[in-house]
Amino acid sequence: MSKIENLYAYNSEVPGEPVCFEVQGTVTVAHPGIEPVLVAPKIRHKGGWEVLHLKLEDKGGINLQVLTQKPVFFRREGGTSWKRLEIIHAEGSQMVEIGHRVALN
Repeated sequence: MSKIENLYAYNSEVPGEPVCFEVQGTVTVAHPGIEPVLVAPKIRHKGGWEVLHLKLEDKGGINLQVLTQKPVFFRREGGTSWKRLEIIHAEGSQMVEIGHRVALN
């Protein structure tokens, strides 16, 4: 149940700030105590696309076992030249096109 819905990946350009690579979406988790986190791999992939891993961190505590939608966000200074992003998770992987977003003054 770790597929990311409403997944967007883009290079964000804001005047006066460095270009950033950003990814955002929504993950359905088993209970409210689980936080989804996007993590860059320790060894960079050289296959022609960007790669991130979706990790589900259990924050502990007593939680009702109710499916919960949680936002997930990743931001890295410096854009990416790749055109596609692969998110690797426990149930496989998913791909999304990387767009370009420019903020106007």
